[in-house]
Amino acid sequence: MNTTRRKTFGMGKMLALVGLVIYTAFIAFPIYWTINSSFKDINHVYTVPPSFVPPKPTLSAYRWILGGSGKNALAGSLIVALVTTTIAVILGIFASYAFSRYPKGKLSDSFNFFFLLTIRIFPPIAFLLPIFWLWKLLGLIDTYPALIMTYLAFNIPLVVWILRSFIDEVPRSLEEASYLDGFSFLQTLRRTTVPLIGTGIAVAFALCWVFIWNEFIIAYLLSGRHVLLYTAFLPSLRRGMRVMWNQISAISVLAAIPCIIILIVFRKHLTRMYLK
Repeated sequence: MNTTRRKTFGMGKMLALVGLVIYTAFIAFPIYWTINSSFKDINHVYTVPPSFVPPKPTLSAYRWILGGSGKNALAGSLIVALVTTTIAVILGIFASYAFSRYPKGKLSDSFNFFFLLTIRIFPPIAFLLPIFWLWKLLGLIDTYPALIMTYLAFNIPLVVWILRSFIDEVPRSLEEASYLDGFSFLQTLRRTTVPLIGTGIAVAFALCWVFIWNEFIIAYLLSGRHVLLYTAFLPSLRRGMRVMWNQISAISVLAAIPCIIILIVFRKHLTRMYLK
């Protein structure tokens, strides 16, 4: 009986391992192909059959990206993502604290909380036409303020939704003890509440960053010559009827680096969030 169970368990474990290997290969192959194409010359990209290893590895695509408009596009995306995410998290902490600690207040009841979330529920493209005409009327098209404030409108509700549940779990007695020790509201928030919701802050920061970093529609509509984000820069990487896949692959590899860094830095918090 035990031998049969062991054989069944061993067979199930083997099938699970095979399935995991197939799934890993399915996920990893596009990543490998992107990296592979970034080290090819454009003529080698279009060879048939395609080569799984660059015949003559070259850094020409990376040099072109980092030596021209691609560098400015990556820098613009970095500025917009960093500034917007930081502001969204800071404002989201205060807003989520109000919704958590004062649920029956005039500005923090359930209806207002639901109304705030509806901004995040709808796809950004549903609001883009009035947003575009607003910034055009104010003369802010192709500027950092227009992009930052637009992304803030979609990311603050996400931060509030994530952090409110974390603040709900912080005992009020800890904050009351901090007040008795003579600390002000801001000191209590910084010394007591914020350290206890570090996991939520890390998750909110990572999700906001990824949304801003990979977003295309808003970036393409509101950016231009002076402020260019890398996602809006990608459509320009074609020469006549030929798409420059090696350059697209190179900028994709470079654009993945900040997301990988954030994942490594916040990996413990993200794992804790998943196990929560």
